[in-house]
Amino acid sequence: MNWMELLQKIFEVCIIPLLGVLTSYLIVFIRKKTKELQETTDNELYKKYMDLLSSTIIKCVTATNQTYVEALKNKNAFDEAAQKEAFDRTYKAVMAILSQDAIEFLNSAVGDLDTLIKETIEAQVNFNKK
Repeated sequence: MNWMELLQKIFEVCIIPLLGVLTSYLIVFIRKKTKELQETTDNELYKKYMDLLSSTIIKCVTATNQTYVEALKNKNAFDEAAQKEAFDRTYKAVMAILSQDAIEFLNSAVGDLDTLIKETIEAQVNFNKK
């Protein structure tokens, strides 16, 4: 048996089966890295949309206070109906600013986006009172 035949036998017996095993490990590694990348992307997207939602709510509450609430308070006319109207205006402004993609993503991420928005508006209003 010469060197070429010996190398060919080694290749057939060792290298070819080893390539199959290496390919399997490579596929597992690629799937794992893909999943990690997807989770990182989802986390970044979640952070982006939550930051967008938070800043939008803060801006809308501030705008409602400046354009509607303060004028009524100066006239001592900020009653319960006016408070509900201020809340509704703020809620509608937030929903108008959010893109459909943001709404869909946040709904899937938090479950009940409407409740989150309403509670966050209330929290921001209460924070502004302090």
